[in-house]
Amino acid sequence: MKARTLVFLLSWLCALSVCLVAVHASAQGGGGNREESAALKKLGDNAMDALRYDDALKYYSDAYALYPDPAILYNRGRVHGARGEWPLALADLERFDHEAPNDLKAKVPLLAQLLAEVTSHVATVKVTCDQPGARVFLRQTLAGTTPIAEPLKVNAGSAVIEVTKDGFTPYKDERTLEGGKTVELTVALVPLDTKGTLALKSTAGAASVSVDGVASGTTPLETRVDPGTHRLVLRADGYEDTETSAVVRTGERRDLEIEMRKKPGILGRWWFWAGVGAVVVGGIVITYALLTEKSASSGDNFAPAQVSGPLRF
Repeated sequence: MKARTLVFLLSWLCALSVCLVAVHASAQGGGGNREESAALKKLGDNAMDALRYDDALKYYSDAYALYPDPAILYNRGRVHGARGEWPLALADLERFDHEAPNDLKAKVPLLAQLLAEVTSHVATVKVTCDQPGARVFLRQTLAGTTPIAEPLKVNAGSAVIEVTKDGFTPYKDERTLEGGKTVELTVALVPLDTKGTLALKSTAGAASVSVDGVASGTTPLETRVDPGTHRLVLRADGYEDTETSAVVRTGERRDLEIEMRKKPGILGRWWFWAGVGAVVVGGIVITYALLTEKSASSGDNFAPAQVSGPLRF
């Protein structure tokens, strides 16, 4: 019913619009730009009658650029309505309503009904985002970049609203936008998780861990790290310090169990056995020397006695 009403209004006003610009322009007086504008407007009327909407829109827009007569806004609004571009149709018709003098608007007695009909096809969307520079898409068409000061006017009906920014998880909302009503969206973008998880265990049980030179806790340990190669150092009482590396990718969980070697006891240390060897060798020398004492040679120069000397190897 609404569609038929709109068609009736547009058809009825179509004939009336043919004379609107001519009447208004003649009241304003002559001029080269005005005459050329009127000629383009005439071409637009012919294109509109032939349902060549693209051509009609171009002629009307060029005519308005030459001479901004408010009456041309009405004609262009009709073209946008015929093309189903309701927000653009509403914008032109509202400008006509605001800018046209009363005598010109009197030529369109059903303007209020036409505005109400077109408004019923237009929904308003207000988007607020906590991140500046986010791109707002309506029905896969870029509608603006945050912050968006002016509300977005779109055709009523089902729509997908998306808000995206590099480094953040895209926001997506699917809903039906009602004509003549306003939808307010407050979007808080969530940063993308670019890190990975490093999960460490050690054969020493509780071992302190440093990752890239930073103390990070005690095994078993889970820690979030940037993607890449990381230097790990593990320390535990009774165990030798262990150094290794691990590569973690974005979004990856890397599980590692690191083997740590126990420190050897005192009997297992080389320097202990070297010391013991020296003592043993020294003891053998002394013992051997004591056991090899012998009688001194008799003679005039030496008193009877016992002498001993070290064994030489």
